[in-house]
Amino acid sequence: MRKKLELEEKPICNVVSVYRERGNYLQRLEQFEKAILAYNEALRWNKTDVRSLLGRSLARAKATYYTGALRDAARAAELEPENLTALQIKAQTEYEKCAFERSLLLSYGGQRLRKLPPNFEDCARCAEETIRECTGLSSSKIMLAAAKLSPPINLLQDSQNGITRTTIRKSRMQSKSTPQVQEISRVERKRNENISRLMASKYLEQMAHDKYFLTALYKDERIISANKKGSKELRELARSALADIEKRQEVLRERRPLYAARAPESEARARLSKARKQRIFNAQRQHITDARRLINTTQEMYEKHDTLKCLEAAEFGMEQIARIPARLLPGKEKLLQELHEIVAEAFLDQKRIKKEMSEGDREKRAFILLGIPISREPSRDSILRTRPPAPCRDAKRRLRTLERCLTLSSHASERCYVLHELARLQIDIKQAHRARFYASKCQSESRSANQRLWLLNATFLLARCHILQNNRPESRATLLEGAGLAKAFGYPDVASFFDTCVDVSLEGEIGSNDSILEKREKAVVNLMQDEDMRQAAQHLFRRMSAIPASRRFSIMPGARADDAAPAGNRRASIMPRTQLPARLVRTSQHPLGFQDFDL
Repeated sequence: MRKKLELEEKPICNVVSVYRERGNYLQRLEQFEKAILAYNEALRWNKTDVRSLLGRSLARAKATYYTGALRDAARAAELEPENLTALQIKAQTEYEKCAFERSLLLSYGGQRLRKLPPNFEDCARCAEETIRECTGLSSSKIMLAAAKLSPPINLLQDSQNGITRTTIRKSRMQSKSTPQVQEISRVERKRNENISRLMASKYLEQMAHDKYFLTALYKDERIISANKKGSKELRELARSALADIEKRQEVLRERRPLYAARAPESEARARLSKARKQRIFNAQRQHITDARRLINTTQEMYEKHDTLKCLEAAEFGMEQIARIPARLLPGKEKLLQELHEIVAEAFLDQKRIKKEMSEGDREKRAFILLGIPISREPSRDSILRTRPPAPCRDAKRRLRTLERCLTLSSHASERCYVLHELARLQIDIKQAHRARFYASKCQSESRSANQRLWLLNATFLLARCHILQNNRPESRATLLEGAGLAKAFGYPDVASFFDTCVDVSLEGEIGSNDSILEKREKAVVNLMQDEDMRQAAQHLFRRMSAIPASRRFSIMPGARADDAAPAGNRRASIMPRTQLPARLVRTSQHPLGFQDFDL
């Protein structure tokens, strides 16, 4: 018979490199089975190719063929003893094989020989963290215990199957086995359940819910019923399904350890934290820019001596800055303090007078700031005469806001500002007693905190409260005190304005109203202790009302009542008396040598 013609198999050009690169490409595509076949073909033509051995070892490790992976790494180490990549693959394979102590030893040995790239360092850190998480002890204690129980491990040689040999010594004395039951505390049991659920969620994803259900079903006592055979089959089905899911979880865990599974999450958390910090930084920069813009607007209004717009801009700026959280606006307290200082300067700027200002203009400003009405010439401008009044301000809402700010305030400048605003607002709504209380409190607070600007403003506001109560002597004393403080603090122009206010404070006195006088009389009567004294006081007030006003003593403090009798046959008006405006007396000043010939 003729023999079949067999063609001699000839290798292609550079066959080892071709199949090795094919295996590397398939390994990058995570097709490990095909990659192992490619490496086998490369090693069929050259059994001493170290790079093919290392590639097949890495592919087998990723495909969970740990014994073959360790065998290939050991063969590569025999061919090239100085090749540390084989040692690194061996250490990583031992870790994935759950031989954490051996992996730690191999990693430490390779780390002494090569530090960069940090492959050995990463493997040693992961092994050490895993040992610490599993045992709750440091790796040094575990390694000491392992060294006592097993002989030292050779770093360069390994068995064919990758199993560490340990010498088992049998004791001569056979001790009686005593069963020991170790009780697990509730905290440890809860911790183990949490770890189990974490591992299931990481590796099984949606199938983790199936594992939870099967575990609860297998442990449920209601599964046992009168149908013994059916209960047994149902329990066996639950057990087998749970075993399959646990096996799948273990395979996935061997392919990808927990630290590798949690690495993307840590990277995502790091990116999210970085993005959050960047967003917070951008928000902080924007809020600082907006706050600076509000402060600059208020400063411009102050420099233009427009007090009303300055106060409106400052109030708006404080409201906007107060809404921003402290973590989004660094230096929030300093920005608010700058606004408080600008407001204090704006109120004090009203009391600064120039040397070129005439005496009449000084007195007019003093009348306006003290709240004493003055007479003026009617306007000839039709627009001014038909101009609608300013919109009314919601005083109650503003008072509630200021009282809440006073409760929450912590800095001296903020408390002085809030107290000053409360006193000023109480004066606007004609609540003299409350305004006097807040002004006195602001004065004491600014004196204790050494706030000179607010002390001068509060002193002037207190004098205005006394004038509103017709208490002119107290107002004069307060103004004299303010003039002394202004001179001591180095404000001569403010001191001269206080002196002008002292001269003006006794002018334009207001007569007491009948309703106010009756209220005062009732208050005095209520202070009496017994009924006899009350009746005597009422009789005295009735006798006093019969005496003309110019000849009787007034019980209102600091007021001189005006007895303006009506004309002879003119009917008295039913309207109450109005406050008489003060008239400015302008003194004509002439230069020396002036003579008036118009006689």
